[in-house]
Amino acid sequence: MYNFKVGQIGLGQWGKNIYRNLETFNVIEKVYDNSSQILLKSVNNKTKIAKSPDDIILSKDIDSIFIASPASTHKDYVIRSLLNNKNVFVEKPLCLSLGESYEIKRIARKVNKIVFVGHLLQYHNAFNELKKNLQLGKIGKLKIIKSNRLNFGAIRDNESVLYDLTSHDISMILSITKNLPKEVEINAVFKYSKKIADYINVILYFEKDIIAILNSDWISPYKEHRFSVFGSNGSLIFDDLKDWPEKLIFNPSSINFDKKITQKPLTSINVTKHEPLRQEIEAFLNCVANKENPTTDIEEAVNVQIVLSMIEEKLKEKYF
Repeated sequence: MYNFKVGQIGLGQWGKNIYRNLETFNVIEKVYDNSSQILLKSVNNKTKIAKSPDDIILSKDIDSIFIASPASTHKDYVIRSLLNNKNVFVEKPLCLSLGESYEIKRIARKVNKIVFVGHLLQYHNAFNELKKNLQLGKIGKLKIIKSNRLNFGAIRDNESVLYDLTSHDISMILSITKNLPKEVEINAVFKYSKKIADYINVILYFEKDIIAILNSDWISPYKEHRFSVFGSNGSLIFDDLKDWPEKLIFNPSSINFDKKITQKPLTSINVTKHEPLRQEIEAFLNCVANKENPTTDIEEAVNVQIVLSMIEEKLKEKYF
């Protein structure tokens, strides 16, 4: 289907899923991980195993690179890939500072290459159906966006729950609001480290009196991946842990200006079942093949990084 080859750096838990999908597209040329055991166990065709990242980054036969390594390595791998004339798919977060994201953007523009960031939920059929119904006015005037992304682990040493989990939700929120927040409020819990937050609550204030409330937590005793939009005529709830027939729910219940609550029965909204990661990878490959700009391009990634930076500044003011 595609007349170019790609390489992959990183075969961790999520990297293995990326590799599985790339094999089905018949585009993978070389793959590298710093664990030889993982490589030998995961890659059936041993000729595809790269001895080092440079085997991929410097290769003249590879057009594009998938980076699924630890976040602390992203900046270096992305920049080196761009400077070696490669398009880049990089897992979230793009990097770990706003300054690094601006540097990546500058280089990407200079070499005229694609930087595609793995904000996976932008390629989820349920989320896109939610946005479609929102745009069609199904819930009336948008008032509040809520996102809960809770899990029990994995706790990281070099990136907080802010970068590990919250970046997904910020990407989703910005795709709805179409602008950056005016103001940020935060609360956080530092249970296993004095510097890395394990739980964070964020309130973002936007134009048109829209508020977004985010809860991200990797020390939760239960798992929850729920995103909802509340409006004047009801709500749309995207629950990614539900089976496909229940992933997107419309709740027509509402509260009027007199604070009177009108309760109405919930209804499910039909969503076509499809693996979001596969759609995301296919979107990147199509962008490369057709020289198109992706939804989650470097501009989108920098905007997410700006909001992350705003939250970080509030964390420093309040806790350090």
